[in-house]
Order: sequence, then C-alpha cells, then structure tokens
Amino acid sequence: MIGIYQQKDLDLFELAEKAIREAFRQNALHQGYISLPKNSYNPLRQQHDATVILNYIAGIKNPYKIYKLCLVKVDIYAPNMNFIFGLANPLRKTAVVSTYRLVGNQKEERISKEIVHEIGHLFGLTHCTNRECIMRFSKTVKDTDEKKKIFCTDCRSKIE
Repeated sequence: MIGIYQQKDLDLFELAEKAIREAFRQNALHQGYISLPKNSYNPLRQQHDATVILNYIAGIKNPYKIYKLCLVKVDIYAPNMNFIFGLANPLRKTAVVSTYRLVGNQKEERISKEIVHEIGHLFGLTHCTNRECIMRFSKTVKDTDEKKKIFCTDCRSKIE
C-alpha cells in the first residue's frame, strides 16, 4: 500500500494511483493535502530542499505502516544538484516528486514516470544504465521523455 500526500492545490491522486497500479500492482491511499514546512525553502537558491520535505512526510504518523509518496508543485533540489525531479529514502519508506519542471504537453506522462521511478527506489531499485528503463537517472526533461514507462527486464526481476 502506498499513501499519497499532495501539496495544496494539486489534484494528481488519480494519475498517481493509476501509475502505481500499473507499475507495481499496488493500491494507493489518498492521505490528504499538506503544506510544505517553512524551513524547506532556501531563499538563496529560490528552491525547496527535497530532503527537508521528505523528512517532514516521513515523520507523519501513519497507522498503516505504508510507503509514502508526496507530490509537490515547487522546484526542489538535493545537495550537489541544481534541481531534481524527485527523491526517495527507502529506509524511511518515503519519496517526494516535484511537478515544477515536468510541464508541457507530456506533463502527465512525465509525472507518472517520475512517480514510478521514485517508488522503484523505495522498493530497492537503483539507477539503471538501460536508456529505456524507467529507473534510468534523468538529468533533464528530455531524459524523462526518452525513457519508457516500464522497467527493463533486469529491474523488473528485482521487484517481483
């Protein structure tokens, strides 16, 4: 079971639920809307620290002991990166995905791919070298567009 949190004003639960069901045969549970922690914003970078958001979501008590996914609409970063589309912490069973840079006429497909990619990390997958695998690291939106919506045979075998 994967619990989905969304930043206020986002309405992506059905999109996320469909992506999760198709990729992992798992159910999703809408956990509600959240406000970002104020300390996640870095005014020097004009971005939000993905680790702070991830830790905030991980700290929300949940009686179901499920994986957590948080969808945000702000620009996020991690140390030594200009920006990231998402971040996962398998030990905390929590991931965050930003829609900020996933705009354009392929927006829904891009968001779906990044959701599946980050949840793949929660299930123990690392980045893949196969250009078409959804677990390949995306430095740019073009990278996200080029990879398929599915796992390569090797990655799929590790989560089944």
